[in-house]
Amino acid sequence: MTRRPSWPAITRARRSAVHGLATLTATAIVVALAPVAPGTATRLLTQTIASTATSTATSTGTSTGTSAGTSTANVTAFGDARALGVPTTMPADARPVGIVDTPTGSGYWVADTTGGVYAYGDATFRGSVTGALNQPIAGIAATPTGNGYWLVARDGGIFAFGDASYSGSTGAITLSQPIVGIAATPTGNGYWLVARDGGIFAFGDAPFVGAATGLSTQPFAGMAATPTGDGYWLVARDGGVFAFGDAAMHGSASGSTNAVVAITATHDGGGYWLAAADGGVFAFGNAAFLGSVADTTGTMVGGPVVGGTVAGIAATPSDHGYHVLSGPKATVPTSRALLAPPVPAGSGDGRRVVYSNTAQRLWLVETDGVVYDSYRISGRRNYPSPGTYAVWTRMRHGRAKDLDLPYFVGFAHGRTTSVGFHGIPLRPDGSPIESDAQLGTPLSHGCVRQNQADAAEMWDWAPFGTSVVVLP
Repeated sequence: MTRRPSWPAITRARRSAVHGLATLTATAIVVALAPVAPGTATRLLTQTIASTATSTATSTGTSTGTSAGTSTANVTAFGDARALGVPTTMPADARPVGIVDTPTGSGYWVADTTGGVYAYGDATFRGSVTGALNQPIAGIAATPTGNGYWLVARDGGIFAFGDASYSGSTGAITLSQPIVGIAATPTGNGYWLVARDGGIFAFGDAPFVGAATGLSTQPFAGMAATPTGDGYWLVARDGGVFAFGDAAMHGSASGSTNAVVAITATHDGGGYWLAAADGGVFAFGNAAFLGSVADTTGTMVGGPVVGGTVAGIAATPSDHGYHVLSGPKATVPTSRALLAPPVPAGSGDGRRVVYSNTAQRLWLVETDGVVYDSYRISGRRNYPSPGTYAVWTRMRHGRAKDLDLPYFVGFAHGRTTSVGFHGIPLRPDGSPIESDAQLGTPLSHGCVRQNQADAAEMWDWAPFGTSVVVLP
């Protein structure tokens, strides 16, 4: 494994940027959306498996790495994939964020949120990001030759290494939502970036063939390109798949009870795999289900990082295997957290959610006092009473008469119902009863309404027992 030389060959975006729904050469926005069709997903039930800490790679199965004072990561191999190694010296503030296989299938690269790149097998190390980042790294994509790769940050900044060429970025503009993924064209002369709201940014010879902005109430998690480069798939956190251009719809995992975090396609475009945060794998089209991190069969010799989450999935060139990358949940502060008002005085200490009724704002505070995120909400004036509560119930879909309450995280008891955080309620037709622009105004009857993406983030961040401090 190699990482962080003193001679990084970095090309960084400076001022080139495009609008979220158009390319540098696009003259019109044409959305070619394949409707989400119900698919038959093959997936095994989740079971907790103890993590095995070892820095040695196995010929097949799981490679697990850890060392004192550092973060941990796992690479689990299925089918003809091989676990060749895993980071053992990842900085304590870093989290694994992506994995991509070499063209031969005999190696792979792993990237972390600080810009570190780790090379295994026949994957050649071409450089890592050195110095401070404006935003954490969100993804990695390799060139067709396997002699280079790109890293993309949450602000859309691009770092190019080896024979990867810089074609543009969104690093110089303010995004509505952060970038969550990158996919390269078959020529290696361009790439797409996907934002959390489904916006697409196309650079170089990457064609813009549609975006999913406004087409899902769920935040998006990643993308994969077709082998021709004339289409791509986007996946939302609920498992919904959106196909554009010549990308064929092979099915979706819509309604998944665990957040989908990544997608990888077969090399002929005839199928794709989705990976969920809990290690579940969903296979569609000609993509074969070969096992999941959550299953109890197969060739695993270890298991997921305890309390962690899956960060990526990559298919081998034969499409008869795949690697699943997992690691601890990220706690890197969001850009909003850095710009938000300070946490109010008298809000306690430790890991907690702070809810200011007067400000109609939440703060997600880590154990060390770092604010992970902060945003406006819509609650009810002077309700619930100030005090310290704890998360005691969680429902992927709460109900209030005929309204859907997405990502319900309950922390208090009302007279007849639970009081909790959830996404803006959705009518039976899927439309919200309140706009995001109205957040910050007390419009709720009792619960705390959030933007749908923020509700999903809260769901991930606040497990049972999380402290909730309500201030006047």
